[in-house]
Amino acid sequence: MNLRNDEFKTLKLPRWEDFPAFELYIDQVIAFVCDRLEIFRNDDEPLITAAMINNYVKNGVLHPPVKKKYDRTHLAKLIVICISKRILALSQISDAIAVMSRGYEIAEGYNIFCDEVEYEVKSISFPEEYPPKSIASSESHKEAILRSLASAVSRVLVFD
Repeated sequence: MNLRNDEFKTLKLPRWEDFPAFELYIDQVIAFVCDRLEIFRNDDEPLITAAMINNYVKNGVLHPPVKKKYDRTHLAKLIVICISKRILALSQISDAIAVMSRGYEIAEGYNIFCDEVEYEVKSISFPEEYPPKSIASSESHKEAILRSLASAVSRVLVFD
């Protein structure tokens, strides 16, 4: 992944509100996630496949689709998984998602995670404009966990 600084400065992850208001079939989910996370794509492996999604459901990281359709919660969790899977084991990602889900409504927690990833990428690339945030300065334990995950993900994105 060779990114230019201007790509870091303009990184914009899809927010909850950007997700389709209707449920998607698996091929639509894959297309949506791949389109929105192209910047995270690794040339060595696909970002997401139907087999991966089925594995996440089988392992309890995602709840099963209803009538083969996936909702916004699935999309949010899949985006967190896709962004995080290069640095964490699936069980660790599952734990992080569980903490996020316990501490926040899924939409709020997901949007905070996106905010943190975007800020961390900018902070690493442009520290004068975006001073680094300390995990210790987090307002809560749940925010600290999201900030820690965002920081780790961002460093892989910037330095890989």
